Order: sequence, then structure tokens, then C-alpha cells
Amino acid sequence: MTFLYLLPAIGWGFMPIIAKLTNAKPINQLLGTTTIALLMGMFFTIIVQPSYNWHGFAASFFSGCFWSFGQYLQFHSFQFLPVSEAMPISNGTQLIGTTFIAALFFGEWSSWSSAIIGIMGIFLIVVGIILTAYLEKEGIQQQSSAIKSRAVFCLLISSIALTFYVTLPQAFKTSGAEVLFPQAIGMWLSSILFSITKRNAIDVNQIRKNFGTGIAWSIANISLFFTMPIIGVAKSFTFSQLAVLISIYAGLFILKVRKTRKELKVISLGAALITLGIFLIGSVK
Repeated sequence: MTFLYLLPAIGWGFMPIIAKLTNAKPINQLLGTTTIALLMGMFFTIIVQPSYNWHGFAASFFSGCFWSFGQYLQFHSFQFLPVSEAMPISNGTQLIGTTFIAALFFGEWSSWSSAIIGIMGIFLIVVGIILTAYLEKEGIQQQSSAIKSRAVFCLLISSIALTFYVTLPQAFKTSGAEVLFPQAIGMWLSSILFSITKRNAIDVNQIRKNFGTGIAWSIANISLFFTMPIIGVAKSFTFSQLAVLISIYAGLFILKVRKTRKELKVISLGAALITLGIFLIGSVK
């Protein structure tokens, strides 16, 4: 069962690495991902044959629309920031939004002690994520502050959309089996609408290369929505934030990102704080 809880982290951890390796433009990364998500959603629906109601279907559909918008902005940010810098910002802000929505509206923090422990966990995770993005000194290859600010702004807007993607189906008490297909429809249709404004950037080969991105995302998404009814939104989404550790360390080796010894030490400290914070939040409901 523990492996199921970690599948979202594994899928989302490798997803940006796979996307970055394709060197594709954001719209092609999005189209490749949503095409596979739609196919897997159809396949899953044929096997499981879930029942639908109008409210749950609509909530899941708009959840997919929010995802498509948020994920496009996240892919866009990768054009200006390395994955190892962008993902801590993205994961951290999503974590804050999702956990507080779950606590305030879904009642997942049922006492003051739970709230205190949860807030402590969030604090540790945020500090840890900041440390994992540490750079020892400014280098000539670092982006200008204006470009970085633009990337961070994209990530913040992205995180707002991705927070709604996670919490919207839960608000309508829609289970994982009922979510996947209508959500995939919303994702795919939204990506098609985005592509209309980016026609000159469309490249079929780049879209195909990102089928692997879609497979990684689908593994994470399917497992996330199965874990939510078991351990709750706050816990399941918090466990999924272990993806930031995978993105950072896989980025160091697979994408061959160079780090100084001091940077590696600070990153390791950040990783330890993130892990501690995740276990703190995982201990309350």
C-alpha cells in the first residue's frame, strides 16, 4: 500500500525530466501529455465502467481544464528556469494551496493540535523546498531577474490552477474512477483550444516524443485519485510532493546539472526537511 502512496511522486517526479529531455515546445509537451491521458482515461473507463452523475462529471471536466492551463504555464516556465529550480517553487505553492483548502473546507484538520502539526509540516516543507533551489553564487549563465520574475509569476498562476485541479473533484465527492475520463476530456479539449493560438509551434514529432510524459503523468494521476479517498486530500497530495526530490536528484544525474559541494549539502538539508514535513502532515488528518 505504501508503494501506491508513492506512485504520484514517482510519476510526477520523472514527468518534467522526460518533458525536458524532449526539448519540445510547451504546447507540444501539453498535447503529447493530454493525448495519452485521454487514451488511458478511455481504456480505464472501459475496464472499470464507473457510474457518472452530472455534477461529478462537470467537476471532473473543469478539473481537467484547470490542469491543462496550469500545466501549460509550468511547461512554459521550463523555458526560463531549470527543472531543478522551477519544480520546488511549483510543488511548494501547490502544497500550500491544496493542504489549506483540504483543512479549511474538507475538515481534514479536526483539532488545534492537528492544525499546529500540519502548519509545522508545511513550514518545514516550504523551507526545505527553498533550500533545494539554493545557488551558491550568481553565474553568467543565470537568467536575468526580469526573466526569472516572469517564470515565477507563471509558476504561481500555474499552482493556483493546479490546486483547483486536485481539489475540485473532491469538493463534489467524486471518486477516482469517476474522475479520470471526464477529467482527461477537459485536459485534451483545453490543450486543443490552446493549440489553435500556437499553430505555428505545432510539431507532430515533438508531440509523439511527449507520449512518455503523458504515461508518467497518467501513472501519477490515477494513483493520486485512488489514494485520496483512503488517506485524504492533504495527506495524498503532500506525499505526492516527494516528486520534488525525484525531480531535483534525477535532474542532477539525468540532465547533468552541475552543483558545487556546498549546493549539494544545502540541497540534502532541504530534502531532509521536506521528508520530515511530509511525515508530520501525514501523521494528522
